[in-house]
Amino acid sequence: MRLFSVTTAVFVSLLSAACAVGCWYRAELLRSEADWLLERSKAQASEYARSLNDTLATQQLETFAKRRAVMERAHVWQRGQELGVMVAVLAAACAWVLRMLRRLNGELDEAAGELESAPAVEPVPVRAAIRPSRS
Repeated sequence: MRLFSVTTAVFVSLLSAACAVGCWYRAELLRSEADWLLERSKAQASEYARSLNDTLATQQLETFAKRRAVMERAHVWQRGQELGVMVAVLAAACAWVLRMLRRLNGELDEAAGELESAPAVEPVPVRAAIRPSRS
């Protein structure tokens, strides 16, 4: 049963690490899309500066709004990545603690078996020296 708990903790750790990598990948894609939108809005800004056309200014504001929405989604994926890393580390620590407890339990069982198989030794009485207290 204890081996099952260690295996489960290791599995949860690996699964969380894989989820963190997936979240990182998705956030990176969104960041590159946001960078592209930023460059696009810069191009629209320079074109607006040359022509002073109000439709170009409106397009630029729409592009900035799209970029902000993309960056918010990237931020959510980044939070997922951080959560995945923390869960992976916590599960790995739990697996290590459970493994150490399993080893300790095995050593205690072995010591108890050796104690039961050892012949009983007669206890030796020990006399305690009682010193009178000085008043």
